[in-house]
Amino acid sequence: MLLRARYALVGAVSVLAVGSLALPARAAEGPGEFAYVGILTPETVTVVNGQTKTVKVDVYNVGDGAVEDVRLTFGSDARPISADLGFTAPAGCAANVCDIGDLKPGQRRSVRFTVKPAAAGAADPARTVALATSIGGQPSDQASVTVVGTDKGGADLEVDDIADLELRPGGSADVPVAIRNSGNRDVPALGLVVMAPLGVDPALDYRNCEQDAEIGGFVCVFNDPLVAGGVFTLPESTPLRVRVPAGAAGPFDYPVFVAAVGLTDGYVFDFAKRTAGAAGRELKLEGVASLSAKEPEAAEDLNENDNFAEFAVSVPRTLADGTAVGGVFKGAVGDTATVQVGVHNLGPSATIPLSLTSVQYAHVKLPTGVVLTEADRRCLPGTSLDDIDESADLSGVTDLVCIVLDSVPDNGRHLFALTAEIQEGTGYRAGSVRIDGSVQDTKSGNDRAALTVESTAGGAGGGLPITGAPAGLLAGGGAALLAVGLIAFRLARRRRIVTVAE
Repeated sequence: MLLRARYALVGAVSVLAVGSLALPARAAEGPGEFAYVGILTPETVTVVNGQTKTVKVDVYNVGDGAVEDVRLTFGSDARPISADLGFTAPAGCAANVCDIGDLKPGQRRSVRFTVKPAAAGAADPARTVALATSIGGQPSDQASVTVVGTDKGGADLEVDDIADLELRPGGSADVPVAIRNSGNRDVPALGLVVMAPLGVDPALDYRNCEQDAEIGGFVCVFNDPLVAGGVFTLPESTPLRVRVPAGAAGPFDYPVFVAAVGLTDGYVFDFAKRTAGAAGRELKLEGVASLSAKEPEAAEDLNENDNFAEFAVSVPRTLADGTAVGGVFKGAVGDTATVQVGVHNLGPSATIPLSLTSVQYAHVKLPTGVVLTEADRRCLPGTSLDDIDESADLSGVTDLVCIVLDSVPDNGRHLFALTAEIQEGTGYRAGSVRIDGSVQDTKSGNDRAALTVESTAGGAGGGLPITGAPAGLLAGGGAALLAVGLIAFRLARRRRIVTVAE
């Protein structure tokens, strides 16, 4: 039996392809001009006949700057919403148009609509709800939700929205969690999955919770039935608490995911054997609605897309002084030599992870007298984020842009390996490593280090550091492309997140 979280953090330099969301071409755009508001919603919703289903829609600003006058529209003249779907627009929306307003980079806004199909029906293009976003009247993203009716019925777990938190490094707070079953069948046993992949610590030191290395989070098991129409919450005596480590970086919104899954008898039995004799308190569930005493058979979840909620823990700006790490290509003419260059974080806090508003990188300018033979996979030919040429022949590369993909802890290093062949020559001209430490780095005097050649076979060697071309400003377009990995992770809600199988 396996409990798997089906999500992935795609590589930072990639094309965003999560469901129907994709980045438009932007060849003619300049820095700070990338405006794009994406839609995140389930592709298919299954509704028990005679019942009303609530569907959540998240609107994300995936661009590199704030956007104004954002609208979300349901249906259109070309794709009208069928009357037999029983569609009701979100509260506060007029004529199937929702005025979302202004969004900061990376900000999301959630709305909910309901459907109540008149009769059962298989997946049919005519039984869809089309959605579209616009910015200042200009089209942005499109998506659609196919509505499927069923007479069979089933369980339908949902996790209520959780509000974002604001915490300083070292702070903590309790998180309210409510799980409901909006289907017409009971769930015999319940699992709570909590994931905080980028640094926030979920405090779940309970004997019925364990860390799962495969999903990178906690799994808590409750051998209690959640009946159709029932609601469970975590009581104040046994809360879910999140903590921000003392050295955490900011400004950054750390994502936290809370999911509910129905568990099979086999999983509950295996979990009980693994945790037998565990010490500590037990995480409890508190019923909000009356519970059935019967033990029903396991039922499949009709809509897994709403089984979880995402919220952010926002940490304000902290300081992290980055100093450039240079190196020396040392060896005889014809030898290959490897250097480790990059950034050394002098603290006092960690550096923020890759995000829409912050991309840390090093511009490496090679010295003369070497031919590059191998480059770190995080380094691309180019002089800045807006000047990258992945097709360039490595032997002719003189400049590299090396991306810092991870948070660098206080006094930690993030280094890139470069290998080059030393050529015959005299008076080798030094290169440089120049880092961009983003908003946390307020000291610029140590942002540059020398990259030199030392020939051990009679060459002039060495060379004094020189002032080369500046690394270039952080360009919004490049930042948006490089932050795709994080956004795709946050948008992974379109995919099924958890599956329980024998």
